[in-house]
Amino acid sequence: MNGGSDIAPWWVAGGAAALWIAREFIGAVLNRKQDKAEADGNVALLAGLTARIESLEQSQATLSLQLAEEMKLRMTAQEQAHRLRLRVMTLESSLRGLGAVVPPEISH
Repeated sequence: MNGGSDIAPWWVAGGAAALWIAREFIGAVLNRKQDKAEADGNVALLAGLTARIESLEQSQATLSLQLAEEMKLRMTAQEQAHRLRLRVMTLESSLRGLGAVVPPEISH
């Protein structure tokens, strides 16, 4: 057994095992560095997306306020236009009652 050609010495098997362990260790370290870099990239991406979402929400809130204000102004303008039409109709009626000839309204 001491000098058999078909059996590898113990140090060859030990060296192969040590090489395999070293390869696995280096692979794990490199993989951990890559995972950490990916995690850092993901954290930066999430921070950027969070900031973008907050910006979009703020813009949407501003637009909503502007739209509400515009709707309020339009409703006020419509109410004033309606009151003016009623006033014109009342004045025209009064003028007709006095005998004046009022031309018909011209549509544009």
